[in-house]
Amino acid sequence: MSKTARIAAAVILVLIGIAYSLAAQQPAPSSSFDLIRLNHGQFIYGADYYPEAWNESQWNKDAEMMHAAGINFVRMGEFAWVKMEPEEGHFDFSWLDRAIRVLAAHGIRAVLGTPTAAPPAWLYAKYPDIAAMDENGVRYRFGSRRNYCLHNPHFIEATKRIVTALAEHYKDNPDVIGFQIDNELGNPYCYDNYCLMAFQNWCREKYKTLDALNKAWGTVFWGHTYTDWSQVPLPWNTLFGVHNPSLELDYHRFFSDSTDDYLNLQARILRQTAPGKAITTNEMGMFSAVDYSKLNRGIDFVAWDNYPMIRHEQSDYFGPALAHDLMRGSKNNQNFMVMEQEGGLPGWTTFWGHQAPPELYRVWAYQSVAHGADGVCYFRWRTSTYGTEQYWQGILDQDSYPNVRYRIISQMGKEIQRLTPLLEGSHVASSVAMLVSPDSRWAFQIQPLTNDFNYERQLHAYYDAFRRRGVNVDVVFPQESFANYKVLVAPSLFVLDPDLVRKLTEFVSSGGVLVLSYRSGVKDEHNVFTTKTLPSPLSQLAGIAIHDYDPQTTQQQKILMDGVSYPAGVWFDILTPQNARVLATYGERYYAGQAAVTINHFGKGAVLYVGAEAQGASFYDQLASRIAAEAGLPLGPHLPAGVEMATREKPGQNIIFLLNYTGQVKSVSLGEATHDALSGKAESEEVSVPAYDVRILTSP
Repeated sequence: MSKTARIAAAVILVLIGIAYSLAAQQPAPSSSFDLIRLNHGQFIYGADYYPEAWNESQWNKDAEMMHAAGINFVRMGEFAWVKMEPEEGHFDFSWLDRAIRVLAAHGIRAVLGTPTAAPPAWLYAKYPDIAAMDENGVRYRFGSRRNYCLHNPHFIEATKRIVTALAEHYKDNPDVIGFQIDNELGNPYCYDNYCLMAFQNWCREKYKTLDALNKAWGTVFWGHTYTDWSQVPLPWNTLFGVHNPSLELDYHRFFSDSTDDYLNLQARILRQTAPGKAITTNEMGMFSAVDYSKLNRGIDFVAWDNYPMIRHEQSDYFGPALAHDLMRGSKNNQNFMVMEQEGGLPGWTTFWGHQAPPELYRVWAYQSVAHGADGVCYFRWRTSTYGTEQYWQGILDQDSYPNVRYRIISQMGKEIQRLTPLLEGSHVASSVAMLVSPDSRWAFQIQPLTNDFNYERQLHAYYDAFRRRGVNVDVVFPQESFANYKVLVAPSLFVLDPDLVRKLTEFVSSGGVLVLSYRSGVKDEHNVFTTKTLPSPLSQLAGIAIHDYDPQTTQQQKILMDGVSYPAGVWFDILTPQNARVLATYGERYYAGQAAVTINHFGKGAVLYVGAEAQGASFYDQLASRIAAEAGLPLGPHLPAGVEMATREKPGQNIIFLLNYTGQVKSVSLGEATHDALSGKAESEEVSVPAYDVRILTSP
């Protein structure tokens, strides 16, 4: 890039920085948001609707069928930029006005998506550099969606224009209750010159001097020392496909911060132009490119897209369960909504997975409610006849026949409004929390320990064990307080900063039980290895030292605990107790008999360090029982395979959800008498749950 071009780009980036800085000064969103109140006392029960894709003569019939199914809400418009702004600066909302009126006549309210996920062809034609660039320096072409650069000045101006026009037009419309910003923010990564200069500015703001950056990143390695800010690169493709891991971690943070800035730019416009309208964005559960706990500071409530059959087998009901809890935890455990609930088999160029028993669409939706959702919106109302998502089933297929999915979803539509008085004001309460570290997740993506390592599998190993006993589990993030929990599980806490170490120490000192797993305390906040004995700086807290470890790729290991042998793999930290007591040892190889699991009492609490990854559920079930006993935490019933138990509570009342994901009748011993919330009938301590069904029970 020439000097003149660099100066011009720098000026543009300063202007973008000013816009993003103003966005950061926006009024704060509500810290507590009532979704049922937002929808005028009704549980939000909806469908994602695309009136622009269907003949207008069909709209009224659609609204009638929605109303008959109990649907009172739609999301619309998130891909309709070219319909809203067919030419630059010329807006047409008349078609959307008519659709809103038709729906409102049947008692259906709307959240409108800002359409920035689908920039129109005319915008790409006029400003081709709005498209993001890949790590090889190739700019994406028009033809998909979300392929824009977050730092392109033309795109920023176009965003401000369309969002302002949308907010101005609907600010006084009572049937529009809020806005969804963009669609599934968080990709693609971009490596163009706008992002390069923005990253360099981000680094300059963080480190202040090049000496500080060079020291933090250890650029002396391979002779990467920078002598000018313009030399700091993006992690684009290189000869060996690798970069300094410290640079890469900061790039992940930069991209996440850039996404925050873009969301807040839109949120500021919406709040200033349409005050009183709710603001959200639809997120993607376990998606890791964005730190949702920071992104969600800019919205009123969390909404996310839940597709159990995309990422999980039918039997893996704890997959979406953890994603629900992470989404709830990303905004202080405030109740949330599902903006896209699976309502049919997903697919793009191929179908993704196999067709689930249709009754499961109702069970999955109730799972959302059980984990704290006060709104469920199915994707989509009708399967598209054209475009990329022709294989993505809606509630209805292309022929609009009221199929079995429509009948199942209609059943829940009638039930959920009867349950609304019970659900209103209730929330998920937990004594166990799972600590998710975005920095550690990113660091493992940059440098996986072994080909078999999976951070999310580590989370599930512990999460699933508590959930198999009906124990609610919250998800927390490093910047939050842990004080309200008895147990904090922090798997593979690879990257640590001093503030998090302080908080963990305070948690244990005050009586909490902390569970750490292998490769904890390895790196500092710059993704640089500590020079102290592992798991420094957690050594004193855990009461152990780690002088050796064994990354396993082919050979298996055994963990011996309480006289039982458990198979293990992936990684083995070989623990040397200092003050800790040994709970389990290794059974194979040169370190047989040495510690694999330890417990150390520190202050009023305790720290368990699990040095290996066991294979299978039985080890973690036994470990969860031991952790619960240490914390004085009561466990729920032993649940039969295929049944999930989750609870919400409100003053004087517990709401118990028993969800059966199998084709067989299951029985659960609750140990107390309950009442069925739908039938009103009393239940004995032994509760029967029909196949592919749910029981909703109340107890004092």
